[in-house]
Amino acid sequence: MSNLSPINRGKNLMISVSGIRGTIPDGLDLNNIPIFAQAFSSIISNKQVVIGKDSRPSGLFIESILTGILLSHGKNVISLGIVPTPTVKAVVNATKSGGGVMISASHNPIEWNAFKFIGKNGLFFNQSEMNQLLENIKDNRFAAPIYNPDSKIIEDNEKYIRLHFESVLKRVDVPTIRKRKFKVFVDAVNGGGSIVIPAFLESLGCTVIRHNCAPDGKFPRPPEPTPKALLGSAKRMKSSGADIGFALDPDADRLVLISKKRGAISEELTLPLSIQSILTKKSGKSGKVIINLSSSFVTEDIIHPFGLKLLRSKVGEANVVEKMIREGAVFGGEGNGGVIDPKINSFGRDSLSGIAHVLNVLARERRDLDSVLDLMPEVFMEKMTLPAEGKSKTELFQKLKDNFNAKKLDETDGLRLEFDSSWIHVRSSNTEPIIRVIAEARTKNDLNRIVEKTKEILNK
Repeated sequence: MSNLSPINRGKNLMISVSGIRGTIPDGLDLNNIPIFAQAFSSIISNKQVVIGKDSRPSGLFIESILTGILLSHGKNVISLGIVPTPTVKAVVNATKSGGGVMISASHNPIEWNAFKFIGKNGLFFNQSEMNQLLENIKDNRFAAPIYNPDSKIIEDNEKYIRLHFESVLKRVDVPTIRKRKFKVFVDAVNGGGSIVIPAFLESLGCTVIRHNCAPDGKFPRPPEPTPKALLGSAKRMKSSGADIGFALDPDADRLVLISKKRGAISEELTLPLSIQSILTKKSGKSGKVIINLSSSFVTEDIIHPFGLKLLRSKVGEANVVEKMIREGAVFGGEGNGGVIDPKINSFGRDSLSGIAHVLNVLARERRDLDSVLDLMPEVFMEKMTLPAEGKSKTELFQKLKDNFNAKKLDETDGLRLEFDSSWIHVRSSNTEPIIRVIAEARTKNDLNRIVEKTKEILNK
């Protein structure tokens, strides 16, 4: 294994703005894990770094290697243990640490793991910072260990996790939520949200029904919280007597809702439901909201009556946040269940933010989830994947351009074709060796038509 390049492992190692993720041991091994750790440590100038992980079995040894290298460079390590990704980001920001690392491959299967690198202010590394890290690896530019580093591990995790809670709670009407005394079902897939999410809900006065909340390194269902993966959880939620259900991915940055009548609903509805928390008659008639190119147009339907302007970015949390900062956006997110509130110290996809904002809407409006959903547009969307290996993206894109008469064409991130009341987006995944194809339309018939035509074109 040692004769392989640390960064070229084919489909077993994915390097992008979403971090460095790979299978154990064909993508990440004892050769390149220390190299990635040294590269990160060498570009963080501040003396303090925050580390968290999800519950994957490989997380402990990866964390140990990373911690040892940081300590050898004279950096103090705040060790949060098993926590959501947004909690690590929030703690980096709140403590003014130099950076952080979340050890999690998010929705990838359990044999994967990853470094999600966080810079100052709790923001994920952008493309420029990732390029710098990779250049350091290429040129072998690493800091040397210090014989007397004067560094330590800090493990008061409850104190630091509270910093995240407090920032979220400031954004909602806590007394009104507590008065509702919600009974909440939580499926944390035995991952990073298993302990933190129930504790956060209890701080909002909720009674919590825990399901898959034992962070034992075993995912009892597919890690990506799709409605199909959540069929069993939805049945359990309905029989539990809960008012609402929340389902997470392994690092708890994405959120899917479960209702009593509908079961698990589309992840595309999490963001437009959450954003209603900040939309009131007093919220003004200006402001921008940023979503990615693959997200549903339901968010635009929700914000339009309030005068807010919707803009789109490349896919990936770092890309959405970067554009939110540049545009001064009041809210943002991604259609995969990612809610981004710039006034919360995680400033990224945050399930705690989504949970708080959704409960805020239900409490303020004195409604249940199903009655709020009844008032929202329906989502007609299909998400497909193709294996990336052996596929020429240039040829695929040209086929689509030649066979569709698009009203608007966007090549910012792959290819997005927009029509009067529908769109298609085709792009390479940041996290898996696949090509993603997403289509949305205003009606089921239009969606079926555009999907069948797309399949026919791509299979030629």
